[in-house]
Amino acid sequence: MNKLTFVLATCLLLIGMEGCGAGTSNSNSNKQVTPGSMAGSWDFTLSSAQFANGSEMVALEAIVAQDNGGNLSATGPATANGPSGNVFMGFLSGTSDANVTDLGIDFLGAACGGNDDGTRKLTGTINSSNQVSMTFGRGGPQTFTITGTLNASATPPFSGTFKITAPGCGSDGDTGTISGVLASSVTGNYAGTPFNSSNENIGFTLNSGANNSFTGNGTDSVNGPFTLSGTSVGNGFTVTSTDSSGKATTLVGYYDPQLGAKGSVLANFVVPNASSCPNGAPTPKGGAGCLDGIFAKQ
Repeated sequence: MNKLTFVLATCLLLIGMEGCGAGTSNSNSNKQVTPGSMAGSWDFTLSSAQFANGSEMVALEAIVAQDNGGNLSATGPATANGPSGNVFMGFLSGTSDANVTDLGIDFLGAACGGNDDGTRKLTGTINSSNQVSMTFGRGGPQTFTITGTLNASATPPFSGTFKITAPGCGSDGDTGTISGVLASSVTGNYAGTPFNSSNENIGFTLNSGANNSFTGNGTDSVNGPFTLSGTSVGNGFTVTSTDSSGKATTLVGYYDPQLGAKGSVLANFVVPNASSCPNGAPTPKGGAGCLDGIFAKQ
C-alpha cells in the first residue's frame, strides 16, 4: 500500500468522527446546548428583614412559559378585584411559611409610586448550567431583580436572592432571599371556621381540573350547601362560591402546604385599601382583602 492509499483509507475509517486535512473540525462544536427547564406553575417566597421588620413575606406565583432558547415569561394584570392571568402576588403575615396568620392581595393601584398601570410581568432566562435571571415588574416604577439556581434534586428546587428597585418608594433597595417550589395540588378535604362568624363551621372538598382549574362542593353550618369553581396560579387562586339560592361570592386565596400538618387554605374577601375588617379579622399589611378564614387540609 502506497502512502496516498494509506492516508485515504485512514480518512474513511475516521469519517463522521473527525475531518481530514485543513478542514478538520470537532463535531462537538455543532451540538446544541440545552437549557434547564423552569416551565410550569411555581410558588416563589421572598423573605427579607426589611419586610415589616422580618414579619412579612411576599408570595409570587407564576405559570412560567419557556421557549427553546431558555427565555422565561409570565404575565397578568392586577385588577381592582385582585390579580388575574398567569401572575399572582400576595403578602403573607408571618416569619415563615409554617406560621402565616394573614394574607394580603395585590390589586390595581397597590404598587408604589402612585402610577400603577396594572402590569404584572415576570421575564427572564435559564441557561444550560441552570443559572436563572428574572425580573418582575409590578406596575409603576417597582422592579424585582432575581438571580438564582435551579436544582431539581434540592429542597427547594429553586433558590436565590433578589433586590427591589423602586425610586421614591420605601422598598427601594430592599434585598433578601427567594425560594421556589412547583405548585402543590389543591385536591383534598378542608375544614375551618371563618373569622367573621365564630359559630359557623365550614367543610369542603376541592378537585383539580384541566388548565389549572378546580371545582368543589361543601357545607356551611349556617348557610347550607355550596359549590366552588376557580383557577389557580402557583399556590394562589381565585374561587367563586355559589350557595343553594344562587348567590355567588368571589374569594381570593393562597394554599400554604407548610401551614399545619397537611397544609391550609387562606381565603380573602378583596377589599382594596382596607383600614379595618369585620369581627376582628386582621387587616393585611401589604395588600387588599379581609381574611375570611384559614381552612386546614384534613
